[in-house]
Amino acid sequence: MASQLVTSSWLMGVLGVIVLVHGGILLTDYAERLDSVSGPLMIAYAVVMLLNQMLLGTGLMADGSGMGMSTGMGGSAMTTGMGWDAGMVALAILMLGSGLIMTRDGNSAPGTERM
Repeated sequence: MASQLVTSSWLMGVLGVIVLVHGGILLTDYAERLDSVSGPLMIAYAVVMLLNQMLLGTGLMADGSGMGMSTGMGGSAMTTGMGWDAGMVALAILMLGSGLIMTRDGNSAPGTERM
């Protein structure tokens, strides 16, 4: 179970840093340069988060270094179905919705409509 948590934690930690940097950039003047890719990036972040939760929930997430070796816990009832983290799933769904809205609307942010 420890290798599953380490792999998942690193994945979510790295993704969290990327999301924070992306969000910070959106608060600067560089936001216009990311206008067309922000929506797809948010969708990609959400998909990675949901996939990670699915793999943890079904017990399929494992550390690659332990594959093929019996560690005594691999595939046991203790590691399978560790459960979904409702907070992470909710956050991923919000990010997915936000990304879909950003992709659909394109440049139609309030105050940028063309007459």
